[in-house]
Amino acid sequence: MDETQIMIVLAAVAAIIGIVIYLIPSIIAFRRDAASRWVIFLVNVFLGWTLLIWLVTLIWACEGRRKN
Repeated sequence: MDETQIMIVLAAVAAIIGIVIYLIPSIIAFRRDAASRWVIFLVNVFLGWTLLIWLVTLIWACEGRRKN
């Protein structure tokens, strides 16, 4: 592989890691079967780019009630 291909692969891996980190609150909400998981997901996707909202959704996902 030449240098350009290596850079493309590294950029793709970095992008995937970034997306996973960005969606951590949603992943936690769905894994915990939180009652508000879809709301957490939508807020996370559309407003999570602000650090404050990302932190709020993270706390919400961790502390939210579980679905019965």
